[in-house]
Amino acid sequence: MAAVRLRKAFRYPEDSDEDREELDEEEQEQLIEQLQRQNDARNAQYHIIFTSIPLISTIAFLPSVFSASSLMEWLLSLLGLSSLLATAYTMRLSPLHPDRKGKKAITAENERLARLQSAILFGNGAVCLLLAVAYFLVGTGSTYTIRPVLYLIPGAMLAAILLARDTMLSVDLSALKDLQYRYKGA
Repeated sequence: MAAVRLRKAFRYPEDSDEDREELDEEEQEQLIEQLQRQNDARNAQYHIIFTSIPLISTIAFLPSVFSASSLMEWLLSLLGLSSLLATAYTMRLSPLHPDRKGKKAITAENERLARLQSAILFGNGAVCLLLAVAYFLVGTGSTYTIRPVLYLIPGAMLAAILLARDTMLSVDLSALKDLQYRYKGA
């Protein structure tokens, strides 16, 4: 005999209110605090990792800085080294939390620091572009002791750091805090 199959009627997820438990105000606060702690810990880990990656990458340029075969190779290697150090500096000084409007007092020192950081970022981008152009001009048949493909490392590191920094700052739990009191007493 064929097996008997019982079918259940389809229900939309919002129709099943009896399965959902509401959180009271204290549970909401605890959950938001737990999520904030997890986010802070993860951001701190990523901050350390993405600061150390450009610092480790400087090893690729150190031999050619100390034993360059020409002045041009020495200069390009020094630019690559300084670009990687600036990238690590950019990641190190980036904030771990998103800037909440109106929460941070604007001082002259903060404004100067922000201008310095944007100038370093702009200069670093220009150096990365110069190194990419040098890679295409030098070519693979050069007599340099450094491989020209290494000139692309600073630009790749800068792009990765900027992407990681924006991703870290995109997580903002303040929207959860705003929703928390809408359902107060639930």
